[in-house]
Amino acid sequence: MDGWVHRQRPLAPEVSKRAASALMQLEAWPSWMAGGAVVFAETVGRPEAGMDIDVHRIILGAPVVERWHVDEVREGASPPFAELTLRLVGQSRGSVPVGRAFDGLLLRLTVLAEAEGGVEAAVLWKPRGVHRLLGRRLRSDVLRLMERWLDDLSSAA
Repeated sequence: MDGWVHRQRPLAPEVSKRAASALMQLEAWPSWMAGGAVVFAETVGRPEAGMDIDVHRIILGAPVVERWHVDEVREGASPPFAELTLRLVGQSRGSVPVGRAFDGLLLRLTVLAEAEGGVEAAVLWKPRGVHRLLGRRLRSDVLRLMERWLDDLSSAA
């Protein structure tokens, strides 16, 4: 994957405002994330740059933990938007580390609350080392991860 890959869902401005609010409240994340998510972070309030977040959920019947590092948080009032850039630090299924090929993946979630706005998820990932041999197959897994976050956030409002 060269460059950012984007997917978006259009939403009405009022719905987008609620989704932006949900994105910026860590305690609200379990209510809009699929898979019975539980979120652990250093603080309970808003995500902050430099913070680590663990997302525990059930995917395909197995417990999965995604560990994310918040790289950037942006908000604005004119037009109203919220943006969060997360870097994947690691994943585990049960207690076994998995998904090492995806370490360093960047996920940017943006909610724009205006007439042509909505929710957008963008991902940036480049396979390293031996994982380059499986790049095409792994790309579909990366896109599925991005789509899961996009679907979850779209349903937040």
